[in-house]
Amino acid sequence: METGAGSVHQAGLDMGECDGVRTRRWSMKENGRKMKKKSCRMEEEMERSDVSDQPTNSTSWSEMSYMVIGSDYRLLPLSATMEQRLLLQYLTPLGDYQELLAVFMQLDTRALLITYIDLRWTRNVQLTFDALLLLAALLLHKKFASDFIAQGGVQKLLEIPRPSMAATGVSLCLYFLAYNQDAMERVCTLPDGVLSDMVSYTLWLLESSHASGICHATMFFSISFSFRVVLQLFDHQDGLRRLVNLISTLEILNPENEASVLSDDQVFSSQQMAKHTCMALCRYFEAHLAVKAEEVKQSLQTSDGGTSVPQQRFYKAYSYSQEQVVELMEFLIECGPQQLRWEPVEVFCKLSCVPLMLQLISSACDWRTYYGRSDTVRYALDILAILAVVPKVQLALADTVNILDENRSPVSTVGMSIILGVAEGEVFVNDAEIQKSALQVIINCVCAPDQSFNTVVAFPVTPLRPSLHPQQHLAPHNRVLVHMWRVVQNNNGIKVLLSLLAVKTPITDADLIRTLACKAMVGLSRSAAIRQIISKLPLFTSGHIQQLMKEPVLQDKPSEHVRFCRYAAELTERVSGKPLLMGTDVSLARLQRANVVAQSRITFSEKELLMLVRNHLVAKGLPDTASTLVKEANLPVVSCQNVSSCVTPSSSLSALTRTCRLASGSTTRVSGHISASPVSLTAASSSSTHSPVIPHASCSSSPVAALPPPHPHSSPVVGRILFSRERLPSGCSTGRKLCALKQKSDHGAFIQTPAMKKQLERHLPSPPTLDSIITEYLREQHARCPNPVTTCPPFSLFTPHRCPEPKQKRHAPPNFTARLGTHVLYPKYGGVDRWCLDRHLIFSRFRPMSVFHEGDGDESSFTCCAFSARERFLLLGTCSGHLKFYNVFSGEEAANYTCHTSAITHLEPSRDGRLLLTSASWSVPLSALWSIDGVFSMKSSFMDDHYVEFSKLSQDRVIGTKDQVAHIYDIQTGLKTMTLNDPSLANNYKRNCATFSPTDDLVLNDGLLWDVRASLAIHKFDKFNMNISGVFHPNGLEVIINTEIWDLRTFHLLHTVPALDQCQLVFNSNATIMYGAMLQADDEDDAMDQQMKSPFGSSFRTFDATDYKPIATVDVRRNIFDLCTDSSDCYLAVIENQDTVSLDTVCRLYEVGRHKLAEEGDDDDQDDEDQDDDDSSDSDDDDDDDIDTDALIAELANHDPGDEERADSPTDGVNEGDEEEDDDDDDDDNDDALEDSDSDDGSGVPEYYPEQSDDDDDILIQSLRDRFLT
Repeated sequence: METGAGSVHQAGLDMGECDGVRTRRWSMKENGRKMKKKSCRMEEEMERSDVSDQPTNSTSWSEMSYMVIGSDYRLLPLSATMEQRLLLQYLTPLGDYQELLAVFMQLDTRALLITYIDLRWTRNVQLTFDALLLLAALLLHKKFASDFIAQGGVQKLLEIPRPSMAATGVSLCLYFLAYNQDAMERVCTLPDGVLSDMVSYTLWLLESSHASGICHATMFFSISFSFRVVLQLFDHQDGLRRLVNLISTLEILNPENEASVLSDDQVFSSQQMAKHTCMALCRYFEAHLAVKAEEVKQSLQTSDGGTSVPQQRFYKAYSYSQEQVVELMEFLIECGPQQLRWEPVEVFCKLSCVPLMLQLISSACDWRTYYGRSDTVRYALDILAILAVVPKVQLALADTVNILDENRSPVSTVGMSIILGVAEGEVFVNDAEIQKSALQVIINCVCAPDQSFNTVVAFPVTPLRPSLHPQQHLAPHNRVLVHMWRVVQNNNGIKVLLSLLAVKTPITDADLIRTLACKAMVGLSRSAAIRQIISKLPLFTSGHIQQLMKEPVLQDKPSEHVRFCRYAAELTERVSGKPLLMGTDVSLARLQRANVVAQSRITFSEKELLMLVRNHLVAKGLPDTASTLVKEANLPVVSCQNVSSCVTPSSSLSALTRTCRLASGSTTRVSGHISASPVSLTAASSSSTHSPVIPHASCSSSPVAALPPPHPHSSPVVGRILFSRERLPSGCSTGRKLCALKQKSDHGAFIQTPAMKKQLERHLPSPPTLDSIITEYLREQHARCPNPVTTCPPFSLFTPHRCPEPKQKRHAPPNFTARLGTHVLYPKYGGVDRWCLDRHLIFSRFRPMSVFHEGDGDESSFTCCAFSARERFLLLGTCSGHLKFYNVFSGEEAANYTCHTSAITHLEPSRDGRLLLTSASWSVPLSALWSIDGVFSMKSSFMDDHYVEFSKLSQDRVIGTKDQVAHIYDIQTGLKTMTLNDPSLANNYKRNCATFSPTDDLVLNDGLLWDVRASLAIHKFDKFNMNISGVFHPNGLEVIINTEIWDLRTFHLLHTVPALDQCQLVFNSNATIMYGAMLQADDEDDAMDQQMKSPFGSSFRTFDATDYKPIATVDVRRNIFDLCTDSSDCYLAVIENQDTVSLDTVCRLYEVGRHKLAEEGDDDDQDDEDQDDDDSSDSDDDDDDDIDTDALIAELANHDPGDEERADSPTDGVNEGDEEEDDDDDDDDNDDALEDSDSDDGSGVPEYYPEQSDDDDDILIQSLRDRFLT
C-alpha cells in the first residue's frame, strides 16, 4: 500500500508544483503548532480538575462512561476536543504514505501521539481512539515503529484501561506491530514483563473486546506465533482454550439456534471470526510442529552420540513454507516415537476440538455467500493434517460426529467421510488448495509406517519402502493404522482416490493432486483386502495407470509427474508383488505374463548353436574352419547344407535388425541406460530360420570374442521382471561417452592413449558367454507369447518359439453346424462350452413380433411391463396410474384397473399369479400389494416406499425401499417386521433398490449386506458409482454392483466388467442370460418431471450370466422405459418411446433367437430397428445368419418328451423352413401349457419346448452328420 500510494503521489509531482508542496508542508507545521497549543490548554484544564485518575469498582456509570464509550460528540459549537478528533481522522489515511513519513517524523508525531493515547490526560476515550488509529497507520513504517518501541510506546499502549473503546484501537496497533517483523523482534527483546503483559492484554481482547478487536487480536497471534517466546507465553496463559472458545461459542454452529434468527451482520461476523481463528490455530500448530520436530531430531542425535542440533535465537521468527511443513509432518510420522505425546495436541483433544473442526468444515460448505469459506475450510484441514500425526487424533477422525444437514437438523456421520467428501470436490469444485489439504489429512492417516525405526536418518526423511513380497510382509503392530485403512475403505475412500487419479482440472495443480492421491493409494495398498480390490479394477486390469504415467497434465511441471510415476510404480509393485522398473508397461496381465517368463527355464539344442556358428564362418569366408567344426562336433552335413542354401541377403538384414533389438532389450533395461547389444552375428543369425545373415550397421561385424563386453549389469537378474522395449540400441559400447570415443577412434579423429585404454579396460567386465546371449534371445521370444507357460520343451534356434494356446481336446467348434454335428460325438453336452456358444448365438438375435398400443392406436403412455405368471397376459403400467392386461397372442386389451394417480414405475407379479406389486412415482401410496386372484383389490399399501419387490425363495415377504432405508413387510398381516438402515455406513446411491438374496437370508440395501435373521449389517461393499446399488446373482454366490462382481463367500472383488456400467439388470428364468438397459444421466434442470422421462437410453445389451461376457448390443433407436422377459426365453417385451418430444410409448414384443425375415418387409412401426452384435459373438455367428434357431432353443430348454401339451406352442418347429404360427387359434392351450411345464431333467434348466419325434431326429442328425463329415 505504501509503495503504490507513494508511486502515485510521486508521479503527480513535477517541477512546477514545488511551491505547492512547500506550502502544504508549511501548513502542516502550523497545524502541528496549533494542536500543541490546544493540548496545552487542555492540560491546564485537566490540572484544575480534581477527578481521580481511574475509576474504582464502586464508581457509577456516569463517571466511567467517558473511559468506556465516551459521550461528547458536537460539531456546533465546535469544541477543542472535537476539532482535534477531526484533525486526527484527516491525518489517519495520510499515515500510510511513505512519502509523508519524513514530515511526521520531523513534527515529532510520535511524542504527540504518546500524549494522546494517555487516557488519564485526554479524559476522552474517543479522542484516544482516533489517536490510536493514526498511530496504527504510522506503525506500518519500520523507522517509526522502531522509534516508538525505543521510547516506551509499547508500555504506554498496555496502560490503556480495559474495558474501553480505546482498547479496540490497541488491538489494531498490536496487529500492525506484529506485521512488522523487525519491530516484533525488538518487542521480543523488551523485559519479560512487557511481553507477558502484551500477550495477556491480547488474550483479554480475544474474550472481551468488540468483534473488530477480536479479529485484530487473532491476526496478531497468527503472525507472532512464529516467535518462540510469544508461543511459550501463550501456552503458559492458557491461550489455546481461549482461542478455541471463539469457535465453540459461535451461534452459527449451535444446532439449537435457527438460521433465520440471526441477522446478516451477525452471520457475517461469526463467519469472519471462524476464519481468523482457524488461521491463528493453523499457525499455532505449525509453530509447535517445528518445535516438536527439533525435539525429536535432538533426541535422535543424542541417542546416537552425535552433535546437538543448533537452535535459533528466541527472538527470531521461524517461517516455514507449505512444503517444509509437509516435510516436518513426514519426519514426525516416520521417526517419531510409537506413542507420540504432544502437549498442545493433548489439550486440543481434551477440549473436544477435533469434532469441532469437522463440524466447522461441514457447516462452512453451506456458506454460499461468504467469500472466505474456502480459506476457512483450508485452514481447518491444515490443522487436522498436522494433528493427524498423532494416533489419538486419527481415532477421533474415525468416530462419528454430529453435524447439521441442509435443514439444520442434527445427523451423525463419520469424520473421515467429511474429509473424503471435501477431497472429492463435491462442494468446492476445482478448488485445488482444499483438495490438497484434504488429501494430506488422508495421507497422514493411512501412510504411517508399520513399525518404528530406531536408526538415525537425515532430515528430511523420505518414507522407506517395505518388502514387496506378501509372505515377507509383517503384520502391522499399530492397530490404529489398520483401523484407519478400514475406515477410509468403508467411507468409499477407494472411489474418491481413483477419481482424483484421473483429475485434469485445475490444470495447474492436477499433477500434484494426482501425486497425493497416488501416495494415499500406496498407503492403503498395504492392506491385503484393499490390495485385492485394487488389483481387479480397470486401473490395472485395463492398464489405466500406464496411460496416466505417459505424460503430465501440464508439461510445465515435470517434477510433479516424476513423483506421481514413482508412487504409481510403487503401487504397481505392491499390487503385483514383484519389483518393477520405471518407465515400463504396468498392466496387471503383462506383469503376470512377465512373472511366468522370468521363472521359465530356457533350454536349446547345442548342435543347432554350433550349426549357426558354422554358417557364420562360411559367410565370413572361412570354409576350412567351418569344415573342421563340422567334423569335430559331428554335425549333420545335410542339415548344414540345407540351412546354408536358403540364405537371402534382404531377409537376413531385416532379421538382424529385429534380433539386435530383441537381444539387447534386457541389457538396456537392466543397466538403466541405452547400451549396445553384445549379440554376435551367430545370435543375430538365429532370427533367420535357414541362413546366416549380413552384418548390420548397428552391430559389430567382428567375431564374438572381439566384441566390446556389455555393461556389468547386463546379465539377467533372477526373478526380476524384464520388459521388451521396441527401440534400437543407440551404439555398440556400454555407455554413450565410451561409444562416442570408440566411434571417433574408428574414424581417425584421435588415437587413444595407453591411459585411456587402461581406463576402458578397467571399467569393462568380462565378456558374456554365447550361452547367455542365446538364452536371453530365446527368453525374449518366450515373453512375446500370449499365454506363456513355466515349463517349456527345448527351444529351437531355427523355428520361432510359441507356447501352445490353452484349448481342451473336446472344445465345441465355434460354427453352429459343426457344433450340431459333434453333438452326437460328444454327448451329452456336445463339447466344452457348447451351451455358452449356443447362448451367444440365440441371444444376439431379436425379431420384432408385435406392438401394443393404448386405446385405438392413439398416443399411448406405457411406463413399465411384466409378464403374468402363466404368461398369457402382458401387464402394462401407464403414466396415468392405470394397469392394463393385454393378451400376448391376440394383442387385445383384456382388463384395465386404476392403481395409482401417478405414473406406475414398477410391476412384479408373484409366481403363483395371485398377487401383484406396483410402485408409483409420487402419488400416495407410493407402492401397493394387489390381489388378482378372482377379484382385483388392494391388499396392503406401502406409503413411503418408492420401490417394492417380493422375497425370492418363498415370496411370503415384501421388501420396500425409501431412499437409503429398507423395510420388510409380512404379506399375510401387512405389518412392517424389520427396518434396515445404518446412516454411518450409507453409500447414498441415487437409485437404491433393496433386494433379497435367492435364499432370503440376506438383503442388499444401499451397498450394505444385511443378515435378515439378526437384523445386522455384516459387510459394506466399496462404492465405485453413484447410481446402481446392486443385485444378487441368482446363483447366490455373487453380488453385481454396476461393473463390479463381488464374491459373497470371501467378499473379494472377482473382476470388473466395463460393459455393465450403468446397466439395470434383468435375469432370465434359468439365470444364464442378463439383459442390461443403460441408465441415462439425470437432468437436474428437469428434476420435477423426471419420472415422465425415459430412465434408460435407446439400447439394451445381453450378457452371458455365467462368465459376464457381453453377447450383443441391440439399438432400438428409441428411448427405453422398461423391459422384461418371459420364463421360456421366447419373448422380450420392451417399452419404447415413439416420440422424443411427447410421451408416446408403446410396448414392442421381440421374439428371441430369430432375425427379422427379409420377406416381412419394413413396417411403419419397425423401420428403425437395428442390431449391433459385439465382437465377442462375431465368431459364433459366422455363416449362421439364415439359421432357424428354434430347434436350438428347444434343445437348450431340455423339454420332456412326455409333455405333449406344449406341442402347440406359439414358437416355430424344429425343422428348418417350417414357419407356421398358430398364435390366434391356440392361445388358451398355449397358456395352459406354459403353466404346467415345470418338469426338470436334473440339469437345472427348465423345460419349455417340444422335441421332434425320434424319426425326425434320426433323419436330421444323419443328414447333418453326412454333411459335416463330407
